[in-house]
Amino acid sequence: MEKRKLLIAEGSEDFRLALADALRGAYRICLCQDGIQTRDQLREFRPDILVLDLMLPGMDGLSLLQWAADAEICPMVLATTR
Repeated sequence: MEKRKLLIAEGSEDFRLALADALRGAYRICLCQDGIQTRDQLREFRPDILVLDLMLPGMDGLSLLQWAADAEICPMVLATTR
């Protein structure tokens, strides 16, 4: 069975890496540090699940969610913020 794809879009490097380490065996993981990179990876990686920091640099989380909906990219979302 193929692993689900998880995209972690988080501005805090420490949190991003800790979360990826904790979940690495269970998911195929893609990491992003800003909103522009996240938008590009949503299009290319097509994750099943998105952990999204709402306060990303470059493009905020709410704008990313609107863009994803308009592009008909609809992963399950867990939103985080400071």
